[in-house]
Amino acid sequence: MRAYPSRLVGLHRPARNPVEQGSPPRPDSLHRLRGAGSPTSARIHNTKVYDAILNGEAGGYPCDPRLAYVVASNPLCSMPNVKQGIAAFKQLDFVVVHEQRMTPTARFADILLPISSFMEREDIVTPWFGSPCYFYMNKVIEPMDECKSDREICAELAPRLGIAGYEDDESDEALLRRVAEGTGDIASFDVFKSSGVVKLKEDEPFVAFREQIDDPQGHPFPTLSGKIEIHCEHLAEMGNPLIPPVPKYIPPREGHDDPLAGTYPLQLITSHCKTATHSTLEGMPWLDEVEPRRVWMNGADALQRGIGDGDDVLVFNARGTLRMKVRVTERIMPGVVDIQEGGWFEIDADGVDRGGCANTLTSSEHSPGGAWATHTSLVEVRKA
Repeated sequence: MRAYPSRLVGLHRPARNPVEQGSPPRPDSLHRLRGAGSPTSARIHNTKVYDAILNGEAGGYPCDPRLAYVVASNPLCSMPNVKQGIAAFKQLDFVVVHEQRMTPTARFADILLPISSFMEREDIVTPWFGSPCYFYMNKVIEPMDECKSDREICAELAPRLGIAGYEDDESDEALLRRVAEGTGDIASFDVFKSSGVVKLKEDEPFVAFREQIDDPQGHPFPTLSGKIEIHCEHLAEMGNPLIPPVPKYIPPREGHDDPLAGTYPLQLITSHCKTATHSTLEGMPWLDEVEPRRVWMNGADALQRGIGDGDDVLVFNARGTLRMKVRVTERIMPGVVDIQEGGWFEIDADGVDRGGCANTLTSSEHSPGGAWATHTSLVEVRKA
């Protein structure tokens, strides 16, 4: 039931991915133009991971992925293009998954390792990076059965894999004490652990880019000119018409004015669910009673298709088909339908997803600038 990995694991992340060693920087990299050596061309955009698994070096990727090690994630529900993801996971030689529940991704695991919940371990968290407070998460119960934390599993695997320097003999509390001391904001770890929160008091109001304002020469912005640029010189040098040096509206792929809209005339959006965090807490009957999964549809679109509130409908495009109940409402504009993200797919014998997973329909193509495009998918809806 966790949405994010424990911070304890991240403390031991290798400084550099071995796949990147010796790889040239990307030709359009701003880092290269400023004299740095990263990011490299060995990196794969996360929406293209499935394509990289399926096509590898023959498809222009820097490697042929053979193994997936999944921690604190449910990618087959949370990443776009589920059908392609299933094909990719089937092609892998080996899959390891850390999980607490039998998620769709966990079903593909060759080795499934039971993980303790946030109530069974201690940790230090912040609501967001740079937030003015820290929270101490005290352990409520001991880990049940044979569950271990992500860190404990990594600590046991490290020597078996020949990874040196992993602090496997340090207790969680000792490590958290060291983390707290390293923040420079927590005066007493014992008081912090007892109270559960440290809220920082700012000596003066926060001003964005204060260092650049006070010392523009010593603290330049990461642009070629070192300034905030209205006309971006680096983008101009790239010469990509889809990434202009001065921002302007560019019609998105699978937008309302795409020729594909003649076949799939409805714009799919994938909002966040009020009863879950992404795919966490999905499949809880008492939460489903509060707000069951529905595809939202405007009354005008429903009337045109002979659809009534509560009907079973098929939502489909070339990537897949969902079967779920519809909520007909004026709270969504005509021409748009909404399937909240996070659903666990349940694909039947006919290849139809009955679990309400919006990513059954979304595209793995990212925007020209690298953003996910899961809000720009065209679909059609008809009564089941």
